[in-house]
Amino acid sequence: MVDEIQEVMGCTCLRIRRATRRISQIYDQALAPVGLTVNQFGLLSHLYGASLAGSAGFSIGALAERLGADPTTLNRTLKPLRENGLARDCLDPGDARVRMIQLTDKGRREIVKALPLWRQAQMQLERALGAKPIKALNELLDLSAAKLAHAR
Repeated sequence: MVDEIQEVMGCTCLRIRRATRRISQIYDQALAPVGLTVNQFGLLSHLYGASLAGSAGFSIGALAERLGADPTTLNRTLKPLRENGLARDCLDPGDARVRMIQLTDKGRREIVKALPLWRQAQMQLERALGAKPIKALNELLDLSAAKLAHAR
């Protein structure tokens, strides 16, 4: 039993979760002055990107897929953004049965205010880990996400 517990303590998932909690804390603290979490900032950034590309937004399913989140969790993250007027629901122009999520003008302004704070968190992480390890980590994370996308 001791060997099994030691094996659990070396679990890849637990190690990744420990690291991501700390990294999230760094970003959340940096973004706190604008009242956003890193998850909310990331979501708004995706919506901003869609608006720049001339898109009407994303359906919940498409946005969840893009973020690697389940729709229920995504809706919980979206709730305060909708309540604060940063994002809104709208109908898909091509299919009125589909609900889309769109960035508002207020949401665009918040992204502009939050971007320098996000950059500070990026720089803090790079100072702590180093530029080369960050690059290698990002490449490994992207590769992992791609390889694990269909491994269920």
